[in-house]
Amino acid sequence: MEELDKKTVGYTLSAVSTIVYMICVAVYWIFPNLLISYGNYIFHSADLGTLTANTVTFMDALIGLVLIFISSYLVGILFATLFNYFNKKY
Repeated sequence: MEELDKKTVGYTLSAVSTIVYMICVAVYWIFPNLLISYGNYIFHSADLGTLTANTVTFMDALIGLVLIFISSYLVGILFATLFNYFNKKY
């Protein structure tokens, strides 16, 4: 099996994460209670409504978008590095 290109995997994961983040922010702006309920179900009925800010500003969303892009890029590189390592080893 061929090696994964680290940058390609990093950018792909960043793109997917960025799209999901933008959808999440849009849903929060349009239907905030729906997103909080969704999160409550995912996290075993924890009350996430008490943890959320009343509003998410455009600047908050922009900073989050940049952080998601960078962190998911790094996770993609780590994933590809470990995949290539284990692929050679086993």
